Amino acid sequence: MRITRTVTLAAAAALGAGLLGAGTAQAAPAKPDLVVTSVAWAPQAVAAGQQLTFRAVIKNRGTAPTPAGVVHGVGFQVDGKLRTWSDNDTSSLAPGESTTVYAVGGPTGSSTWTATAGSHEILAFVDDAARIAESDEGNNRTKTTFTVTARPTVVTGASATGRAVSATLSKLAQKTGLASSVSGSAYASCVSYDAQGKEVSRPGTETYIGEYGAGSFRYGESSPFSWSGVAEAPAGVTSAGAGTIDPNSIRKYNYGTPSAYLTCRDGESATFTRLHATKVTVNRWQLTPEGWSTGVLLGTYTGPVNTDLTF
Repeated sequence: MRITRTVTLAAAAALGAGLLGAGTAQAAPAKPDLVVTSVAWAPQAVAAGQQLTFRAVIKNRGTAPTPAGVVHGVGFQVDGKLRTWSDNDTSSLAPGESTTVYAVGGPTGSSTWTATAGSHEILAFVDDAARIAESDEGNNRTKTTFTVTARPTVVTGASATGRAVSATLSKLAQKTGLASSVSGSAYASCVSYDAQGKEVSRPGTETYIGEYGAGSFRYGESSPFSWSGVAEAPAGVTSAGAGTIDPNSIRKYNYGTPSAYLTCRDGESATFTRLHATKVTVNRWQLTPEGWSTGVLLGTYTGPVNTDLTF
């Protein structure tokens, strides 16, 4: 009687390996594995018309470092369309290490996206140009949603020293003092100096460094930004210019140094480049006969602005 045996493919492979004296199985080669652990934007509270700078935290979850000198590219898509990207981080990322990258360019040449009202989906795609061979090529995307509010109307006008803002005021019988300030997203860049001593910013190095402010909170009080944004409102007015915001005051009012956020080449230095102002605050103070604030705050106006203060 003939007996027929069915040999599975796996069993045949095992039998063949044994007959050939095959050694132990070799581990897969070590490779990096890049993922996006978070995606964010600045300014955080978004109104239509604001310029948003996207950033992402990327992490190497692999078993090998990423190659030095190769870009950790991240593309930022809004509602399925590429808006900006980061392509200036080329330092090696060790296994388990994370880093934050910021948008520095885009299809239109801008590193920011102009927000439009409504709900949006933001997707960050690390190694979007497939520059780095990874152990897992399918986990490079992370997305979230955010909402952009409609922007109220604020009257703005240019001035020689910065930006003048106007606020609606209650009609009062006495002259009052106005102290205005702006706040928003600050940026720095790597700069060198030309033969005439003028600063020259290196393209692609501008980086978001935090939320900063400029202007005055009190009328007539010495402060790190004294006299910037100070004006008087005559008796009986219902609207008044709140004075000018002096861009130079931002140099006096800062939360750190740009070099803490930006590493530049030899011969370059990290320098503030601009403040993208998104909010203006105007404080109205009661005045003494001499014109100084008595310390009595009569009211506060807060509204959105959308302008760059440059240095």
